[in-house]
Amino acid sequence: MAKYKTKDIEASLSKKGFQLHRSHHKLYIYYVNGTKTSIRTFISHGKKEYGDKLVSKMRTQLNLSRQQFDDLVTCPLTKEKLYEIYSEQDFRR
Repeated sequence: MAKYKTKDIEASLSKKGFQLHRSHHKLYIYYVNGTKTSIRTFISHGKKEYGDKLVSKMRTQLNLSRQQFDDLVTCPLTKEKLYEIYSEQDFRR
């Protein structure tokens, strides 16, 4: 069972091209060259750690495999590689 600290997930998202939009939720939206895309995920205000259930939901929102998500958070996945993954999926801007 993989567990991730919320602060590590947020830091990784920020480094990889996601920007935080605050309302009553923490919403991270993926940007490419300053342009908002349709790729987004939510971060819970109250959780300090994400277990398998929440990670699974987040992976679905981000359209990433388990390995890709692991690499996103643990940092082997670069901003450029993430862009390649999304480009191959033909994400909509």
